[in-house]
Amino acid sequence: MTNNFYHDIIKNLHVGYAYHRIICDAHGAPVDYEFIEVNSAFETATGLIGEEIIGKTVTQIFKDLKDSEAIFDWIEFYGNIALNNGSEEIEKYSEYLNRWYRIQVYSPESNYFITLLHDVTGEKRDLAERNLLLTTLHDIVFEISCDYHFTNVIVHDDSTLFIPKNIIIGSQITDIFSKGLADEMLRVFETAYLTGKKQDFEYKSPLPADERWFLAEIFYIKDDELPRYVVSIHDISQRKLIEKSLFIEKERLRTTLLSIGDGVISTDARGCVTLVNKVAEKLTGWSQQSAYGLPLDQVLILVDEYTRESCENPASRVLETGATIELNSHTLLLSKDGSEIPVEDSAAPIKDPDGHITGVVIVFRDFSEKKEKQEQIEYLSFHDHLTGLYNRRYFDEELKRLNTPRNLPLSLLIFDVNGLKLTNDAFGHMAGDRLLKKVALTMQKISRSDDIIARVGGDEFVILLPQTEIQEAKELAKRINVALSQEHLEAGQISISSGWSAKVTADEEIDEVFKAAENKMYQYKISERNSTRNEAIQFIMKTLYEKLPREQKHSERVSKISGLIGASMGMTNEEINELKAAGALHDIGKIAIGNEILDKVDELSDFEWLEIRRHPEISYSILSSLNDYAPLANIILVHHERYDGTGYPKGLVGEQIPLQARIIAVADAYDAMTYGRPYKVPLTTEAALQEITDSKYTQFDPEIADVFLRIMSEHNNEL
Repeated sequence: MTNNFYHDIIKNLHVGYAYHRIICDAHGAPVDYEFIEVNSAFETATGLIGEEIIGKTVTQIFKDLKDSEAIFDWIEFYGNIALNNGSEEIEKYSEYLNRWYRIQVYSPESNYFITLLHDVTGEKRDLAERNLLLTTLHDIVFEISCDYHFTNVIVHDDSTLFIPKNIIIGSQITDIFSKGLADEMLRVFETAYLTGKKQDFEYKSPLPADERWFLAEIFYIKDDELPRYVVSIHDISQRKLIEKSLFIEKERLRTTLLSIGDGVISTDARGCVTLVNKVAEKLTGWSQQSAYGLPLDQVLILVDEYTRESCENPASRVLETGATIELNSHTLLLSKDGSEIPVEDSAAPIKDPDGHITGVVIVFRDFSEKKEKQEQIEYLSFHDHLTGLYNRRYFDEELKRLNTPRNLPLSLLIFDVNGLKLTNDAFGHMAGDRLLKKVALTMQKISRSDDIIARVGGDEFVILLPQTEIQEAKELAKRINVALSQEHLEAGQISISSGWSAKVTADEEIDEVFKAAENKMYQYKISERNSTRNEAIQFIMKTLYEKLPREQKHSERVSKISGLIGASMGMTNEEINELKAAGALHDIGKIAIGNEILDKVDELSDFEWLEIRRHPEISYSILSSLNDYAPLANIILVHHERYDGTGYPKGLVGEQIPLQARIIAVADAYDAMTYGRPYKVPLTTEAALQEITDSKYTQFDPEIADVFLRIMSEHNNEL
């Protein structure tokens, strides 16, 4: 091959290239250097054209620079490398050009050297954006909540933090970091959440004199009680130093062409392959030896990602037009092994000194990872992560797009899932998630494939139906309601409230149509609320009794004893009925506590006791949202308070505790003592009555305790 052939390839590289001659003084020391040859990438990087560079020296080009001393430092560096026939890599900043460059210097012969100029200004700016908080860390751990607030900082020495710990904690990522860095971190956080796997990223300190490297390890901790992210920072400078030394030792700039990271294939004037670099070999599956002399379209097989049609041969097009071309952004490379690789970049002509095209150089790169990230981010931006349906953002955009006369009538269906809070409180948020997923799946099965279904709120769904009459929309809502009513999960039969409306004429405001559907849904929800929730409470109690058969008898006995005490204390029938109802429901919160604790025969641990003590608060949460049960919720919440103030959950004292709760406390304790618990042997009636006598003024209201003891005496200690 001729030198012109290689020069033409080099001229079309994306890396700046310059060939220099050293100018020495009488003592052989380098004082300047002359440009012999440059490529177009070098011209672009420096902002100069070839005729302003070739044949001139650095001092001639930069004679008016304010940073002339820095330029002469470069000259001395280059000259020493060239005179010693060595190679080196450095990074430099030019105030004149306001650019950062990674410069590789290689000396092929005495007094001459080659410079490869990589413009890394973008990288440097990204690094400079990294807050100094991330440049001074030494084995530091952050805990970050799911809404991206710092909740904890663990560090051996607070002085290593650029920002004080008390400022970091409570701040959001966007409060601490610049937008560019925050966006990058959020993408990594999303990947950690989606994959459930640790995510790593490495970064170099942006400080010019600081050569340290750091590794950030990001974990997503999936915890029902406290889901969070944990970020651990480590100094990996020593490892990076070793890796760099090994790389430099191994590679040493073997050739200008084969050292770049892009795939490079060149052809002759007929469009036949003459050169395949290592990266291109890997991507195409063709070796230099096997590809040589073949037509380009046998080696570089390109198809359109969407149409699957063959793309135009880039060499043929360049040879025909003489112009540099960019590959289609949806281009796939079909490798020899059958794999498909998304590629991007360009093809350019190779010309001889007379301007005749002697071949083509195609430079391309694999951007599979970049494409995958783009698609993942796009998916997340328009979909609900739990159900996989579209989210509110996508729905709003589609509503605007479809709000045109040709889509009329444009119908809307709005659904609200009944009992989601009850399900979450009684059976846990995972059960609530299953409920939402089941609703979403049912809607997808019953709706048409082109209907737009979105989850627009916690328990709210919308279906957008272009060119659909309101009656047809009502029928769809009915089919969805019927299908869901036949589904049963932890909280029983699934129930949803629905509303509908339609835009029929072009002058109707779509916002008003949406409000009309929403109002209809809320009216339906209000009319059905009490019956639906009452059914849910009964279902929860039924489930509790199936889970813990002994609880049914216990609840019945506590209700009966409480009613007897209330009657003996002169309560009205209405008050007694309320008291008995509270006694029957006082342990409903145990539905959310595992059987491994409730049925444990050994002594409970401190943690297990804490779990047990949650049940009054869970009971309150389940019952308080229902108008009919709200008074009972307030009683049940405090039925484990003690007369002396040492009870839970509030530590109330004496008559601060509602009378009904003090009555239930006596009835509950007596029944628990006489019938026992898995972890405790039951007491005799006499021993239990003595325990109540001894606990007057401490655990029990003395007046209520005396009333109960009198009742027991009247019934010969049998109830």
